[in-house]
Amino acid sequence: MQKLARQFVPCADEVWRLQNREESDCVLFRQFARHGHYGANVATGATLQGIYCATPSGEFLASINSNNPGEMAAMLRRALAAWQALPRERRLQAENPAEQSIARAQTELFPEDGLWLRCTVRDLPRDTPNAATWWGQAWNQDNLWLRGEEALSLMPRELAKGATLEWPEQLVRRLVRFNLVDFVRGQTVSYGSEQVHEAWMRTEVVKTKRNKWVELRFTGGSRASTGAWPGEGLEVGNPEAGSRGVGTQMRGSARFDFKQGRFTEFELVAAGVRWGRTEFNFRENDSAPAGIAFVVRLAEADDPQTRVAPAFLWEYGW
Repeated sequence: MQKLARQFVPCADEVWRLQNREESDCVLFRQFARHGHYGANVATGATLQGIYCATPSGEFLASINSNNPGEMAAMLRRALAAWQALPRERRLQAENPAEQSIARAQTELFPEDGLWLRCTVRDLPRDTPNAATWWGQAWNQDNLWLRGEEALSLMPRELAKGATLEWPEQLVRRLVRFNLVDFVRGQTVSYGSEQVHEAWMRTEVVKTKRNKWVELRFTGGSRASTGAWPGEGLEVGNPEAGSRGVGTQMRGSARFDFKQGRFTEFELVAAGVRWGRTEFNFRENDSAPAGIAFVVRLAEADDPQTRVAPAFLWEYGW
């Protein structure tokens, strides 16, 4: 797979945007996607999710919607064969792409002077029939971005030991609405502001060395819930019957370096219970209350994944 992948230029985007927007890259995507594995569904609104290989000119080469490495490798080989058989004049666009109207990329909103966090989620261990299967071992991740001034707002003005600060409400809600959601197995939706019933986080100064660094402790709690996903029936024995949600207790720590003007350490653990389901998070047979845990850590500045936009960045209001 790695050898084959080196012969391609990989890129990724949100498929809903590609299917529905009129920017030039979206139009180009639909131009070749109609020839792919879901080609007949272009006009029906069905998803076009998958992996596509195409030329810069928009010529379709091959596609698939699978995470099976053998199937993926076979698709890449088909794409390479199609590319090699294609006349050179059909490989590139006649127009210069730089002169076309392209929407502002979400990555352009990356807060260079801010705080970049990686959120990893998984189910807590439990004794279930599928504990040893993919379902039982599944995990997922997303990013959380804070601008520079937002990151600084997490620290008390007075940095004496024992000083505390309640986090700005909008930042706690950003965490609860967009990151503390059940996306362990697949894609899910965010919570609306009115669906957040508890969201608090407190910073406490643990230790400080004047003009050099400060160590912080975090404590907090969250609870967000709403009605059952449309079409879902009530579940016998489920105390949250007819609803879906996540509730957690949070603990964490961080270190801020004054010379560098940024956080050099940051870790937050949120553990609790989730229940219910959404359309694409694969909880059809596992929607009763069960343990879930999130770990939010400082992301590496030179890791390309750090610049991958958070799933719900469009809801940040930036």
